[in-house]
Amino acid sequence: MSEDTATPRMGTSSEPPPAHNELAALRKEIVEARNLIIKTDNLLKNLHAELKQMGRAHDEQEKRHWMTSVTAYVAFAVLAGVGAIAYARAEVRTARDEAQGAEAHARSLQQDAEKIKTADQARRESSEKAARIYDMLGNEKEGPGLNQAMSQAMHLEKNLLSPLEAKAIEDRAAGMKLRIAQASLERGNSAFRHQDWQNTSVELGRYVELDAKSAEPNVWYHLGQARIQIKDFAGAIVPLETYLKSAGTGKTAQYAGFLLGQAYEESNNPAKAREAFERAEKLYPGSEFAPAIRNHLRRVQSQLPAPTEKK
Repeated sequence: MSEDTATPRMGTSSEPPPAHNELAALRKEIVEARNLIIKTDNLLKNLHAELKQMGRAHDEQEKRHWMTSVTAYVAFAVLAGVGAIAYARAEVRTARDEAQGAEAHARSLQQDAEKIKTADQARRESSEKAARIYDMLGNEKEGPGLNQAMSQAMHLEKNLLSPLEAKAIEDRAAGMKLRIAQASLERGNSAFRHQDWQNTSVELGRYVELDAKSAEPNVWYHLGQARIQIKDFAGAIVPLETYLKSAGTGKTAQYAGFLLGQAYEESNNPAKAREAFERAEKLYPGSEFAPAIRNHLRRVQSQLPAPTEKK
């Protein structure tokens, strides 16, 4: 086999010489190598281009990532700033509300302190006034000074006094009130016996004002009669009405009714006057007062409007 290769056949001339074949093969290999080199170079260029493109993409991605980070940081900073501002505003609003609440509470406390101070001052003044009245009730003799002390004791604001002070004033005023009332009753009865109608009205009027619950019916009758005599007709109505509530049906009750009718008549109340005269006339139609009662009754009836007839 080596012989065949080393010693070429000398037959036909169609086959190229070995050197030419080798050269052709070498040329082919060179061409293929060059093509391979060119292809490799192209691949390298493509790879380089792809690498550059990948680098640019990476740079773009990194840039976008950086921009995203910056945007996120800015957004976070803005949100944090807005949150901080909102929190600061809330804190300021809370502090302002707390300050206003504290100010209102301080004003309330100041007002309460002023009220307490005013109430304490009023209590001190009432206590001092009560002490003066207590001394006056014990030292003043009957007259204007004692009457003034009694009036002040009756109108004293006892809710501003201590229980002990109020009880002391009340007890002394009650005792003095009873003494003054009894003295007025005695003077009033004496004036009535002497037909001193003015003093009777004054003294018995003071008595029933001070001790109305203890006043007997005759005291009311004497007071009403005295006021009729001095023409104090309006002042005579209450005493005579009070007397007639417990007077019964005697002749004195009839005369008191006659006086009451006069008091209403002179006070321009004819309807009440008619009622009083009718009640008095029915008690004793044949008494010596009956004609005068009937005359007054006719007069007041003429002053009343005529009753309307029913259709």
